[in-house]
Amino acid sequence: MTDLFPDAEVISLGEVKLAVRQWGTGEALLLVHGLGASSELWCNQIEAFGRHFRVIAADLRGFGHSDKPKTPGCYSIGKFADDLIRLVGTLGISKFHYLGTSMGGFIGQAIALREPRLLSSLMLVHTAARMSIPPQILEARLNALRDLPMNDYAKMVAEQALADGKQSRLFDWLSTMIAMNDRTAYAQVLNEGLNGFDLSKEISKLKLPVLVVVGDKDRVIPPEGGYELAASIEGAKTHTLKQTGHIGYAEQPAAFNDAILSFLRG
Repeated sequence: MTDLFPDAEVISLGEVKLAVRQWGTGEALLLVHGLGASSELWCNQIEAFGRHFRVIAADLRGFGHSDKPKTPGCYSIGKFADDLIRLVGTLGISKFHYLGTSMGGFIGQAIALREPRLLSSLMLVHTAARMSIPPQILEARLNALRDLPMNDYAKMVAEQALADGKQSRLFDWLSTMIAMNDRTAYAQVLNEGLNGFDLSKEISKLKLPVLVVVGDKDRVIPPEGGYELAASIEGAKTHTLKQTGHIGYAEQPAAFNDAILSFLRG
């Protein structure tokens, strides 16, 4: 969607190697994608965020151009958090702003609870304090992942994720990205990373600036999950993107970028 996207570099973290893109200068801002995506998700944020921050966007283990291990337990939220903590340390970053969407929001909450000293702020997008994908959508995904070719599975997920479904201008872009996934790693993340995730009893411990962004037409993690998350964190702010599904940073990029930058300036 843009020719400005920087190439990824491969950074070894011991247990895995992650593909990482960096651009801009200033305070560090870490962007973390969700299930089935990669750092390419943030193509609409390159210019807006790079004018103000040193932006780091990683492919999580199992996705994009990063390693895809297959050992049991290697895709827990804790493992993803370990990788990102090691990554910022390897890059010489002692403090950073964290922006994570969907599962990336799960990981951000885990990092904030474990290592709050690392975070200047926390931005949680299209996410919740517990795994709140509606049962019918999760069941449809698991069945389709088992039975369908990845291209067909990807189209189903993209239709669920976008407010305008197949009519969206983003449908082909998103479904192509999802179709590139390793089926085995994807299924393992669904079972190990998402299944059973619940920080709802701990999240009130957070004492840092927090912004929760929801899409008013999000069917994957409905906005109520985001509102509940924000209500659990003292001082947390919320921003609702109108006519938006689960991919607000691409569905409404200008409004999304403005909301994030306004929060960071504040």
